[in-house]
Amino acid sequence: MAADLVIRGGTIVDGTGAAPYPADLAITGGLISAIGPGLPPGREEIDAAGRLVTPGFVDIHTHYDGQAVWDSHLAPSAIHGVTTAVMGNCGVGFAPVHPGEEMKLIELMEGVEDIPAPSSPRG
Repeated sequence: MAADLVIRGGTIVDGTGAAPYPADLAITGGLISAIGPGLPPGREEIDAAGRLVTPGFVDIHTHYDGQAVWDSHLAPSAIHGVTTAVMGNCGVGFAPVHPGEEMKLIELMEGVEDIPAPSSPRG
């Protein structure tokens, strides 16, 4: 059975601390199914020659609390390989909020994060 995706000719950085190495990487059903040289063709292929192939990155300090409402890609983090973004760890955020106190939180975010009220779900 062919892999869904084969990433060819990249330099694998596996996140374990091991030295980077050249290899192909196959993905089947959303999971890595094989790593090695000369893998069989996949249904889709990406030429990664001259590029790093890495696990996703975790951004542990973001200010995406508001941006997550209007930006499904959370740029620029996703563009840089971030696959997990932690939000709400700065002491202010859009949740949790008690019913009826939404405007207090919206006004706080306008001042602290410069997020205009019209961007918020209740603004």
